Amino acid sequence: MILDKEAEMQRKLKIEPIEGSYNSYVVNEKEKRDWSGNIYLVCVAAILAIAFFT
Repeated sequence: MILDKEAEMQRKLKIEPIEGSYNSYVVNEKEKRDWSGNIYLVCVAAILAIAFFT
């Protein structure tokens, strides 16, 4: 998060009952990946590689 800006995070929750217990559940949470940082990094690396080999 950047100051004063909230990013919406999409989460997937998987709720499973615990075996051998009554009314107890395990909550497994998986966040959706944010690929924008990785795409930016690949672009910068490609520009540097092109500049190096030229």
